[in-house]
Amino acid sequence: MGLSDTGVKVLGYAKYKPLVSSMAGTFEQWGKRWLKHGSAAGWYAYFLRTEAGQVLLEQGVKQLAAVVDSLPDDDWHRHDLGAMLTEVLSLCWKHRQKEVENEGDLRQAFLHILAVLCARQVPEALHLRNKVSDVLVA
Repeated sequence: MGLSDTGVKVLGYAKYKPLVSSMAGTFEQWGKRWLKHGSAAGWYAYFLRTEAGQVLLEQGVKQLAAVVDSLPDDDWHRHDLGAMLTEVLSLCWKHRQKEVENEGDLRQAFLHILAVLCARQVPEALHLRNKVSDVLVA
């Protein structure tokens, strides 16, 4: 998928939003195969933070929620997954709060990732939990 340092920087530009949007199905298929690996999950989270990657935020949160429990502990540290996933959730909350509040699947995925991050005592996630807790009462 080209999700490397250079690939993310180039494909992440806002001008590629239409291209990334048209590739949503490809990203979904790629994710089913590769997101079980911490490096792929990290690069995907990194990409979702870009201007173009944000068009896949909802899809990405759902995809990452499906694998977050199975990522090896070593990968969490090696790929800084705690910080990366927290940033994805923060952006999702910032730009898609209404969707998180109203769409059951997205809400469930969002809360699942947040719960995993909080259980791992990721400081940024604990802060985010406090921020969204008044709105999202499970």
